[in-house]
Amino acid sequence: MAAEEFDALLPRLGGLSPDSVRIARAVVVDGQRPAEAARLHGLTRQRVNGIIRRFELARGEVPKGWRRVDVWLPPDLAEYVETMARQARERASGQPRGPAPP
Repeated sequence: MAAEEFDALLPRLGGLSPDSVRIARAVVVDGQRPAEAARLHGLTRQRVNGIIRRFELARGEVPKGWRRVDVWLPPDLAEYVETMARQARERASGQPRGPAPP
């Protein structure tokens, strides 16, 4: 995410502490890995992942109850999973869907 996009979301992040906002920025904007952010801020990786989840919910892109899944896949499976994720987001937002995954 670009820094400008992150900055535009700041008014919606009122529920996050200033430290949590800094950690979210480090991961989401600067590309820092959650484990590295945890080490630098003296937190557990799980705590940083929780901060990122709260940021994503505040951002409004993630419907309540959804989980983040981060895995390495071969290109064909990655494309399939990305298509499924896009369609699930569209269903959740009520937007029209594209073709079904293969």
